[in-house]
Amino acid sequence: MNNSQNAITVIYREHWQKLYIHAYNLLNDEESAKDVVNDVFCSVLESNERLTTEEDLLPLFFVMVRNRCIDQIRHQNVVHKNAERYLEELYSGWTVKEYREYEDKINRMQESIRQMAPQMRTVVEEFFLNEKKCAEISEKLRISDNTVRTHIARALKILRKQLTIFF
Repeated sequence: MNNSQNAITVIYREHWQKLYIHAYNLLNDEESAKDVVNDVFCSVLESNERLTTEEDLLPLFFVMVRNRCIDQIRHQNVVHKNAERYLEELYSGWTVKEYREYEDKINRMQESIRQMAPQMRTVVEEFFLNEKKCAEISEKLRISDNTVRTHIARALKILRKQLTIFF
């Protein structure tokens, strides 16, 4: 390991949490903040620049984290605007009748979910509505991952039979 890598390793060990808090304050999202900080360290390690141990590298890392957060916020704004435009285009031509039919389909799907066995209903709600991973659901409900996957597969089969137009 060269001096540059040693300096980066020291900053990582001693200041990662400060950099994470800095990113979290800008993004207000734990996972994104962790990703940004780790991405900054990875990009510095992958670059061919030689950083000396005499330089005060911490301010440089703060600036890099800030810039990466700004880039991510800009990207999220673009994605959000594109999603809004897409939804506008998708639903702008709908008639009152189409909206009512769509609402009816949603109501039928919700009723189908309500009629499922309690554990299956909980798995479906956690997986699709709360966007939890199978491992998280299995841990929460204290059941195996395979049981969670089985519940999801059976629920989808039920929904497909009852709401063929959705799938």
